[in-house]
Amino acid sequence: MDLFFDLPAELRPRLKKPYGQLYPGNHPSVIDQIKDRLDEAFVIVVGDVTAYNFFKAGARPRLCFIDQNTKRTAVSKSIAAVTSRTDYVNINVKNPAGMLSSELVLAIKEALNSSEKHICICVDGEEDLATIPVIAFCDVGSFVLYGQPDEGLVCVEVTKEKKEEMNDMLKIIFTEKNAKSIKTGDPVCRELKNVLAAELKEFLTAIF
Repeated sequence: MDLFFDLPAELRPRLKKPYGQLYPGNHPSVIDQIKDRLDEAFVIVVGDVTAYNFFKAGARPRLCFIDQNTKRTAVSKSIAAVTSRTDYVNINVKNPAGMLSSELVLAIKEALNSSEKHICICVDGEEDLATIPVIAFCDVGSFVLYGQPDEGLVCVEVTKEKKEEMNDMLKIIFTEKNAKSIKTGDPVCRELKNVLAAELKEFLTAIF
């Protein structure tokens, strides 16, 4: 059973604050400002426009996330042409808007532990919240880039403290009260709750 986790209301204000340094602008030239910092680093890019700017600046992230949308509107053909990568290993997952799915989270763990040099996780739904588990699971010293709506590019240099902050957020998200199975409906009956609890326990064992 695939699990899907709602984002608790208590965490939503924290998502409006950049996790790292904000670089104003939305163009490949913004990437040029930080390319020297990223040299030889493990770079992860979340979001179609950020990935587009990164590729157009002549850089190649080790891991990227796309969903063919920006602000929940389909990206242009020119952006899709750049971010659809035949030179990357592509992993397809489902992740509804405003949620984190077990499929996405486990794919992140798989990608970060893979020996493949370049992986693109293609999300059917929305990839915005992937930033949280990405920072939680990647190595200290990695860089995570994502777009802050209407503001610019956020560059996160992952530290032990950042990882702990994101892990604490995941522990709030990954609870039975936030979990549901979209395949079988909301957890309303006792039998489904028992299955959900067992699946949740197995999922938490796999990621923590």
